[in-house]
Amino acid sequence: MESASLYLVDERIKTFKNWPFSDKDKCNVRNMAEAGFYSVATGDDDADAAKCFLCGKELDGWEATDDPWAEHKSHAAQCAFVQLGKKENDLMLSEFLSVVQQYMINETTKRFATNAKEKIDENAKLIRRRIMASK
Repeated sequence: MESASLYLVDERIKTFKNWPFSDKDKCNVRNMAEAGFYSVATGDDDADAAKCFLCGKELDGWEATDDPWAEHKSHAAQCAFVQLGKKENDLMLSEFLSVVQQYMINETTKRFATNAKEKIDENAKLIRRRIMASK
């Protein structure tokens, strides 16, 4: 799990360390975070890489005039957060809890899948060793 609280806009804002756009641009840090994105940049080559905390859609190639909500909707219309279409502060409690619940389900599923893959990989290595030892 990348962060247990990426469903909170303030936590997503903290991830944008070297965002290439200023607060004056449409594609600023606050607008990105409010649209559900957090930064997944690893260096200069992908300084504008961002990912949705809920649906996992990752986008890069942002321009200063891009509207993060419109881009999110354009590339991931099925995202439950996009379908709500509201900033965190505008969500009703039931909507917010629904988002948190879906986030936790997604994170648990990812963790389960990762653990299952690791076990399969370990078993495959063991079987390969046994095959190689029997030759």
